Amino acid sequence: MSNRYYTLMVVSENASKARQWVIPAWVVKASLVALPVLVLIGVTLFLDYRYVVNQVFENRELQSENRRLRQSVQLYKNRIDSVESSLDRIENFSARLKMITNLVDRDQVSKLLELPIPNANSNIASLSETDPKNLDSKTQEERQNLDQRYEKLTVESLTLEQNLHDLYELLSDQKSFLKALPTKKPAEGYFSSGFGVRHTSLDEGDKMHEGLDIANVVGTPIHSPAQGTVIFAGRKSGYGNIVIIDHGYGLETWYGHTSKILVKPGQLVKRGQVMALIGNTGERSTGPHLHYEVRVHGIPVDPLNYILEN
Repeated sequence: MSNRYYTLMVVSENASKARQWVIPAWVVKASLVALPVLVLIGVTLFLDYRYVVNQVFENRELQSENRRLRQSVQLYKNRIDSVESSLDRIENFSARLKMITNLVDRDQVSKLLELPIPNANSNIASLSETDPKNLDSKTQEERQNLDQRYEKLTVESLTLEQNLHDLYELLSDQKSFLKALPTKKPAEGYFSSGFGVRHTSLDEGDKMHEGLDIANVVGTPIHSPAQGTVIFAGRKSGYGNIVIIDHGYGLETWYGHTSKILVKPGQLVKRGQVMALIGNTGERSTGPHLHYEVRVHGIPVDPLNYILEN
């Protein structure tokens, strides 16, 4: 039984002899058993391949969708950041308006703006955004956070709108008062020293700088930041050539170290009118600049709180 063989013969039409192969019987039996197994393995591999291909395609679709979602969240975040930045500027502007119209005092405004006590060596610099990371694992958390920020912005914007509306109604009845407010920058130039405690030499110690220094070349025009009456125009110790304007409502502005005075005491000046030129006069002047002060009932205050233009 073990010596049985099968003969496979192939005869061609044009060939004179046939080809034949002698195959042992066990080979034939083994082939009959192995063939279905091989077919089954082939079908299984084919189905697995189809499944893997589908999974890869779905994974690519999910990655693409996730990428679009992250881009959408980032765009949403950028827009909210922009709105928050705008609201901060509007709140700052509103707070300054409230202060100069005596709706709140200066201490309350400082708390509202979260400003520290002014330092003359650093507060000018304060007038001079980060890429998100790991968004793949935090997209849902980011969206929830953005929703909370959006709700907060909605409430804040409505409150701010009401505050500005109330402020507008108040200011519309105070046009003469507004004309007296020194809201414009008096001269072109850069802020070289601010209002507050200024660190000087060891011999002199720290001193209070009661104004704002605007540096520029000699002869730069100095404009009146508001309507008022000149109450002093001449030389004053520590200030050199100085002009003092009374704007009414307890407001005065001082302009020190000028090179030339163009107005006289008793003269009425309008907002924007040129009244002097930047200079370097006075024993305390260390270079061409304007020393600009704002005084309320004789007390020096930070002029930056009144300047509403950039």
